[in-house]
Amino acid sequence: MKFKKSKKKITTGLSPGEKYVAKIVKGETIPFKRMAEMMVTSSTVSKGDTLNVLDSLVTQTLFMLEAGHSVKFDGLGTFYPKAKVKAVATPDEVTAETIESIGIGFLAEMDARDKMKKASISIEPLDEPTTGV
Repeated sequence: MKFKKSKKKITTGLSPGEKYVAKIVKGETIPFKRMAEMMVTSSTVSKGDTLNVLDSLVTQTLFMLEAGHSVKFDGLGTFYPKAKVKAVATPDEVTAETIESIGIGFLAEMDARDKMKKASISIEPLDEPTTGV
């Protein structure tokens, strides 16, 4: 996993000021089609069948989440429905309008977290501003 040295202005804590931190260098987002191509190379399933399975997986996962169920992907983690709600004084005041947003949470499995902790790390140098000469 790549990180880059970065300058950051810290405004809180015991020693605020400009500090240096390691910032993750995020790669491109990998689309389903590319994942399917990668999966085909390590299985006997066709790209089309793989795409159909992945599409169905998404559809059924969202269906279960919308119904209030968590969905566990063994080896990866659990997707779960979550909501941001507004507190009110009485039960009669609890309505659909008190639900401010509904979303999806994710909790990685311990094995997946452990694998990420063991990822190799490289740190790229700080981009120094260039001066016009």
